Amino acid sequence: MANKGEWSEPYASIKILGDGKLYIADENGNRNPGEWMTILELIRHETRERIVSYKYQENNIDIDIFVNGMLILSVPAVEFLHMAEQLAHEIQSGRGSSFNVSNTITDFLHRIEMQHIKAASVNKSDAFFTIRDPRAGIVREHIGFSIKSEFGENPTLFNTAKASGFIYEVSNMDDMLMNQINSMVDAKGHAAVLDRCDELIRNGCELIFAGLPIAYRARCKAFEENLDLIDPRLVNVLEKLLWNHFFEHETQVNLSPLMERIIVENPCNITRPEVKYPHMIKSFIYAAYCGMTASTLWDGKAQVNGGFIKVNADGEVLAHYALESDAFKSYLYNNCYLEFPATDEGHGFYANVYKEDDKYYFRLNFQIRYR
Repeated sequence: MANKGEWSEPYASIKILGDGKLYIADENGNRNPGEWMTILELIRHETRERIVSYKYQENNIDIDIFVNGMLILSVPAVEFLHMAEQLAHEIQSGRGSSFNVSNTITDFLHRIEMQHIKAASVNKSDAFFTIRDPRAGIVREHIGFSIKSEFGENPTLFNTAKASGFIYEVSNMDDMLMNQINSMVDAKGHAAVLDRCDELIRNGCELIFAGLPIAYRARCKAFEENLDLIDPRLVNVLEKLLWNHFFEHETQVNLSPLMERIIVENPCNITRPEVKYPHMIKSFIYAAYCGMTASTLWDGKAQVNGGFIKVNADGEVLAHYALESDAFKSYLYNNCYLEFPATDEGHGFYANVYKEDDKYYFRLNFQIRYR
């Protein structure tokens, strides 16, 4: 059994192999009919030890399937396309958080050596391609793509973590008020985050941004270091985004319109804010896509060299090509949004007042998804 997003991974692979080409999306996420990549080979790491490759024969009709370099069988490309159409229908009509597909599909997947619904991700890539780029007239080998789907829940671009919590030192606080605020929950028993923020302000508490936490494994403020590598002012920009949401009741969550407010407020007091703030955020979300996380020190090197493949709700498969960096960053910028996850331990217990060395602190946290 698997969910819609997980079933989308084998779907995307067999659809691309059936089509023999992969169209490139423009910055608005639509198919650009004049730009595509001709597929010569698809490589799937079934496990770390088992690598399956699908190579088009010279006739461009049949696909040879290799396991660890050994030829297993050949299958007409049209079979891949036919099965992709059936699998798309079954995913779209699937019920429940997880479901099985028909025996027809599972038998085909096993026959073509797809024994795992989800391949082993290598450097954030779910599949690798050898492609011919018609625009440049050259062959690019081992280009890695991650696969994202609109069949299921919107994928996460930047995952929340304990290390991504923004810490505020709180003045005019005592133990009684701390316990009162931490007891505020909603109808479902979850932390009432916005109510807690309002209660801090109503009680005259002053919150001063104090930085980011030490990441356990990195043994340093990894997220702060990573943001500094991208742009030293970026930590203040993200902090302002969170402050506006939690304390100023900003209801907008889409990054592009959120930045319009930041441009007007200009928290870093910079020149050309209309250029620099969007550039900072574009660089941040691109870095997150390329492998930057909050918990591990990042060296600025991308862990991907292709981009991501998006499965649209109607089953269309498009490539967002990271090598077209400006268009790719613009697509992410226009389609990403802030999300505020649960306040449990894995998300850093944010929205709880806590005490260390006779001082009181409060944290806010976030994650980013894209449509």
